[in-house]
Amino acid sequence: MSKYHTDSLAEADIFVIMGSIYAEVARYDSALVSSNTEMAAQAVKRAQEIIDFSQELEQLNSAQKREITVFNNVFIDKVKESKKTMLDSYLMPFAISARLRQLS
Repeated sequence: MSKYHTDSLAEADIFVIMGSIYAEVARYDSALVSSNTEMAAQAVKRAQEIIDFSQELEQLNSAQKREITVFNNVFIDKVKESKKTMLDSYLMPFAISARLRQLS
């Protein structure tokens, strides 16, 4: 994982982690719509880096890490099928919560 991700996510909670994953999932979905396979592959790689890094974070409990793992399995299945993820309704609340926490 890049040092940027490591530095910016080292203290992250589940909401920031999932919000960050969501950003990459959204990039993946957009790349699929525009038939940009290179951009899609880069987004999947970045999402996977965040997912892998999250498993090392001590501030996440085992249930949170398991949730990320289960999410990853669903995401990878979609990627293998080259389908849009359709995961917005699941991921959006994490992103909104992370943003609201930053504002308070």
